[in-house]
Amino acid sequence: MVSVSGARQFLTRVYTDFTDKNVPFMAAGLAYSAFVSLAPLLILAFLVLALVGSGLETRIVAFTEQWLPGPIADIIRQVVQDQSGVGSASVLGLVVLVWGALKVFRGLDTAFSEIYETVDDNSFVDKLRDGTVVLFALEVAVLATVGTSAVFAGFEDAVPFGESLVPLVLLGGLVVAFLPMYYVFPDCDLGLWDVLPGALFAAVGWAAFQGLFQVYLAVSDPGTGSFAGSIIIVVTYLYFSALVLLLGAVINAVVGGHSSGRPGGVGEDAKPRRTRREASLDRAELDAYLRVLHERLSTTYDVAGEDDLLPRPDGEVRVVEYTTDDEEQAPRWAVELSWTAATDPATERSEEPTAPAAAD
Repeated sequence: MVSVSGARQFLTRVYTDFTDKNVPFMAAGLAYSAFVSLAPLLILAFLVLALVGSGLETRIVAFTEQWLPGPIADIIRQVVQDQSGVGSASVLGLVVLVWGALKVFRGLDTAFSEIYETVDDNSFVDKLRDGTVVLFALEVAVLATVGTSAVFAGFEDAVPFGESLVPLVLLGGLVVAFLPMYYVFPDCDLGLWDVLPGALFAAVGWAAFQGLFQVYLAVSDPGTGSFAGSIIIVVTYLYFSALVLLLGAVINAVVGGHSSGRPGGVGEDAKPRRTRREASLDRAELDAYLRVLHERLSTTYDVAGEDDLLPRPDGEVRVVEYTTDDEEQAPRWAVELSWTAATDPATERSEEPTAPAAAD
């Protein structure tokens, strides 16, 4: 069961990582990359739609002509109407399209590596491979979601609660589309439950933001807006969409303990620290130290005047167990305990010390 203090610590860690790692700045860069790559992405999607021959491209073109800026809508209309261009497209042209579409995914890969602190493990080849996998998975998920939504929309009158099923199908499609992104981009070992919270958050966030955006478009007159105003709307939409995606990555990193901010990182625990004690203990000394540590953490009060005592925790104690792999030596095991010190007006302890890591 989640306690109030645990929820508060979780939200604090998410906020700290969100600000310390400049997530808004990375979202702005992604919005620019997405805007530059928007035309290649849409053209590539319509090439796939034209090859499949599903007939969905006509409906999507009508939507883009109504809401997207004129130049982008003109490009999409030209691609769809020129069916001969699909069959005669050169290999070089397709490579250029894919490269432009991958630009935004390479940016996402870099941002995820910054959040998970795996930048050193993310080479240029890794970015291309990860971006290609996610691009393919995203295209398949989007096409499947659009097709399923069209089917449900055609039978919504015949199916009970049909109008309510379409948004649920779209929400499920977003989750499926986001899962490969949150699984591949961090460049570390993850399971389904490590990526599902962020994917769910991003899907709900995108759906909510899309609803707000539709409300804005409903109360405004898109036909009277200038080209510059349309560009600002599109860039703003892309910025907040990228912000939601990256916030989902931060949530996953905090939930899975992949954003600890150890030396070399930029997370919460990478802030300047003062070493209180560092020693090598044999088994007998370690046993004595752990007994004293247990007594100090379990006490409900601080002893004034004894500055060597670790302050009692204000809430839960965070435990992190990890191994350090070394090809030349045996793996080293470490355990970290961290907590927020309880404030005591008499002693004014404002620091948050961390117990020494015990390694065997």
